[in-house]
Amino acid sequence: MFRAKILDRYIMRELLAPFFLSIAVLTLALFLQKMFRLTELVLSKGSSLAETGKLLLYIMPGFLAMTIPISLLVAALTAFARLSSDSEVTAMKASRVSLYAMVRPVMKFSIVLFFVTAVIAHFLAPRATFAFKAQLFNMLKARAMVGLEQGVFSSTFDGMVIYVDKMNSLDDIQGIFISDERSGSEPYTMVAKQGRLITNMENLNVTLVMEHGSIHLQPRAEDIYSLMFFDSGRLNIDINRATMRYSGSGRNIDEMDSRELLGALRQARTAGEPTKNIEIEFQKRMSISYACLVFGLIGAPLGIRKSRTGRSAGIAVSILVILVYYLILGTASRLAQSGAVSPAAATWVPNGLITVAAVAMVVKKGDEIYFGIGPRISALVRRLASFFRRGGHTP
Repeated sequence: MFRAKILDRYIMRELLAPFFLSIAVLTLALFLQKMFRLTELVLSKGSSLAETGKLLLYIMPGFLAMTIPISLLVAALTAFARLSSDSEVTAMKASRVSLYAMVRPVMKFSIVLFFVTAVIAHFLAPRATFAFKAQLFNMLKARAMVGLEQGVFSSTFDGMVIYVDKMNSLDDIQGIFISDERSGSEPYTMVAKQGRLITNMENLNVTLVMEHGSIHLQPRAEDIYSLMFFDSGRLNIDINRATMRYSGSGRNIDEMDSRELLGALRQARTAGEPTKNIEIEFQKRMSISYACLVFGLIGAPLGIRKSRTGRSAGIAVSILVILVYYLILGTASRLAQSGAVSPAAATWVPNGLITVAAVAMVVKKGDEIYFGIGPRISALVRRLASFFRRGGHTP
């Protein structure tokens, strides 16, 4: 028992450094990708660094749900590649340390990460996605108020110039003038006596409602001038096209935690509505956490190599395994979207096949199967394989 604890601690030390390094590198890469998309908010749209920092904080759980399983695979592969290249695996085997004993701390760590990732994927990430949407809405709403500064011709909004004579509040705007050239070929001018600004949290929509006004329309390609009067009119303001891609109608399924998602699934089934997208989303979350178990199981046997390749080979193999794994799941997900297979089958048939392959690799690499059933079961597996190779005939 004491010897096993020493071995577990030693292998865990080998795992932790590449694991946290991988999380840091991958998370930073994802942050940089998001920062490019949010740069406009900071530099040209009047948003503060603190507000943008909140947005980045809210997308952190989604990043971790992706990076934790990948980092575990990288850590397991690089750790065992290092142990293998330094002949430590050979020394352990010579000391009658089985592969199961080597894999045991990896799987313990994988189980812990499985539960951590499950909590993130099922609860934290969806709630953070909704909080991201709410924060973005508040920023856009504040920007709309800045863009309607009274007594100033404001070009804050893309393709529009807005002037308001007096603005007592969002519900009391007097003397509105708007020049809208967003359509390009058909610019128009709107003049209204009064109006109010309506903001919609559900779809991040900002609408200017005007009363007692007129529309002056003159297409560029035609020598025509049109004048229309209205008692009430609405104008949707395109606050920031770069960020409106985050909007959605109502609370999207990726913004619901899994308890809410299952409730929506039951309601949809009762109402006879399509449930495919909800099922795919739920199965995807299950698959995210399960990836920790698969990657932890497959990492050790892949990392043990006869040649002295070291950590660099472990990273290269990690990239290949990740690409193959997510390529298979992506293909299965597209089949589920098309209705060719059920969402459950699209998720668990590939995961099941990959798990079987991982177990087979553990059996091939060591004398004990991963689950610790013992050498006799491992020998039985080899005898069965030999039996089927002979076509079912005994020698």
